[in-house]
Amino acid sequence: MRSFGYRFFITLSALLIAVAPVRAQGQCGTVTSIGFPVDVTQFRLVQDYGVPSPRHQGRYHTGEDYYGGRGSSYGQPVRAIAAGRVTYSAPLGWGRDGGVVIIEHTFPDGSIAYSQYGHMEERPETPFPARYGCVKMGDVVGSVGNARPAPHLHFEIRTNQPDVPGPGYTWDFPDQLGWVKPTPFVTNWSAWLQASHRWHTSLSADWRIPPVELDDHSLVYLDSNRLRRLTPDGRLLWRVNFDRQAVGVFAYENAAAVAFADGTMQPFGLDGTPGEAWTTNVPLQQQVLVTGDTLMFQTPDNVLVAFGADRTTPAWRLDGMPPIVDAFAAPKVWAFLSAGHRLFSVSPDGRLLDTATLRAPASFAAARDGALLAYSQGGLWRVGADGVWSLVKDDAPPGGADSGVLVADDGTLYVVSRDRPCRVPTCPSTLTAYDHNGGLRWQADLPGMSGQAQVQKMDDKLLLVSTGGNILTLKDTDGATCNAMRIYGGVRVWDSLGADGVLRLAIGTQMMGLDWQTLSGDCG
Repeated sequence: MRSFGYRFFITLSALLIAVAPVRAQGQCGTVTSIGFPVDVTQFRLVQDYGVPSPRHQGRYHTGEDYYGGRGSSYGQPVRAIAAGRVTYSAPLGWGRDGGVVIIEHTFPDGSIAYSQYGHMEERPETPFPARYGCVKMGDVVGSVGNARPAPHLHFEIRTNQPDVPGPGYTWDFPDQLGWVKPTPFVTNWSAWLQASHRWHTSLSADWRIPPVELDDHSLVYLDSNRLRRLTPDGRLLWRVNFDRQAVGVFAYENAAAVAFADGTMQPFGLDGTPGEAWTTNVPLQQQVLVTGDTLMFQTPDNVLVAFGADRTTPAWRLDGMPPIVDAFAAPKVWAFLSAGHRLFSVSPDGRLLDTATLRAPASFAAARDGALLAYSQGGLWRVGADGVWSLVKDDAPPGGADSGVLVADDGTLYVVSRDRPCRVPTCPSTLTAYDHNGGLRWQADLPGMSGQAQVQKMDDKLLLVSTGGNILTLKDTDGATCNAMRIYGGVRVWDSLGADGVLRLAIGTQMMGLDWQTLSGDCG
């Protein structure tokens, strides 16, 4: 009888231990908002995720280390990034390297992730939370401890090891073992939790070639060496894997076609069925521009090749072009920017109009007369069809790497500029509007703006999307921000507002759909 009772007790205890965390998680709720564990305007990232460490025999870092500067890190409070259930809490979890807290988070899509906070210490004013207890976003879970080599916070996101302090470093790359890069995770989820968010999908790498938007607003795009089609509401409809290198995708008839490095082009039907391929007899390296009926590629031997509507025979070639990193087509002048900030101005019929070396990347727009506008650190310039440069506005703020420019149909000029000199990521940006005579209409601050900005006018609203991942809607009357969100950035931006009211974007390693009315609703 004693043996049966003992076995019954052990079995019941095991069941209670297994069930209790699940019940606790339900009581802790679903994530509705998310943020960083420390103030990232005061703390800076000093060791990134996935970086091999010489101090640890070249093993990879499983988190991000945040340091607030000499004398200003130690003892600072650390906060829970989101609501969740504490699965581990120990002031000596890492021994002499400090305490560890782990929190389990359940997200609206049903996914579960764990945030870990390491190198902490417990103080009377910053006690560690109780294990299996609930925390809310912003609750203090400890303070930065005096860890080697200097007081800092080790912050992780992972899908494994729910209640065990991680090793901090792994021989295999952390992605392969269930760790996730924290900054993109937090940044993207802060956007996905917004009311305007409708869908998103992840890409294997930063997108290189704009997607093809079909008549029903579905998207056909290249992701690495795969062709995919998303439904209008962001679901994957089909994919086609290639055993040879794909270098471009473009609209063709009522669907899309893919260009391959061997010069072959092949259409794909609405259901992903391949059509009859044809060859151009031109080796291709990368697609750099699609404008009107013209499709442009760079070849491995540094030739710019333009194909006309037949997509078969080159309409023209331009030799001696270094690798192109950005391109823009105004009606009368096309711009190609190389990796060394060399700007090549080319006519639509393939004549090299001018070559200029810039100090930094520039942003581009079309002037009302079809000329090219180049907004660089040296100012705002017009490049005419004859290749001649002329200064548009001598008192415009400097442009460059974190700039944007637009000339609206009514002649209003909008420029996005960043205060210079700028040595920290939080330098403010400004949007300035000038009337068609060059007079100042208004100026507006753009807090948190970073990267090259794409400016568009949507009726009485402005949309700004940047390579830094910023998405803003503003009033055209005074530049007041109506709505702002941010996703993790990349090197290019693509967006399209469909007749179905969905703003589709591609930035960095994701595509997403936002409800335009919700995103711009506060604009009135």
